Amino acid sequence: MLRLEQMTRGFSPGQNDQIEADLFADSLFDSVIYVTFQELATRVSHRNTGKACNEPIADQLLQRVSADENLHMIFYRDVSEAGFEIAPDQAMKSLHKVLRNFKMPGYTIPDFRRRAVSIASGGVYDPRIHLEDIVMPVLKKWRIFEREDFNGESARLRDDLGLLVEELQEAVDKFEIAKQRREERLRQMAEKKAAKNQLVGSSAS
Repeated sequence: MLRLEQMTRGFSPGQNDQIEADLFADSLFDSVIYVTFQELATRVSHRNTGKACNEPIADQLLQRVSADENLHMIFYRDVSEAGFEIAPDQAMKSLHKVLRNFKMPGYTIPDFRRRAVSIASGGVYDPRIHLEDIVMPVLKKWRIFEREDFNGESARLRDDLGLLVEELQEAVDKFEIAKQRREERLRQMAEKKAAKNQLVGSSAS
């Protein structure tokens, strides 16, 4: 039922009470800016899934899917870019709302947090990918930090996005440290298991 709802109504991060209800998309800017990032994130995660699955046919299939997602992203990205030229302040408010509260549609899946950890550990989609491959390329394309046509509140929101980028970088650094520690624990466990198996094998002979 939830997937059918997404197909018929679309998705925004405020629906189904995941977060504050007033974050439901209430303008065209909210919708097209959100799907710009969502489609790009989907493209990247599909492509990385294909690489990680180590299965040639699945890899080729996911290449095709990710290429299709990229066409969607380019359309929404360019529509949004045109919006920034026409109404920069309104577009900036939507951009800030989207990035400060960004959620993928999969957020509604039961036990999503645990699944997201597995996805991140596998290199499919993690904090570094989110920042470097999703957020920053779009912000650079739209020249968010170079534009001089934001006024008042929208200029303040643009500055807050600069703080958000710093926060995301901090999240990347913390994730990398945690990932290294996890990999070290797994390596030690594998070594202990191998040593134990070797000992058992020696005793049996």
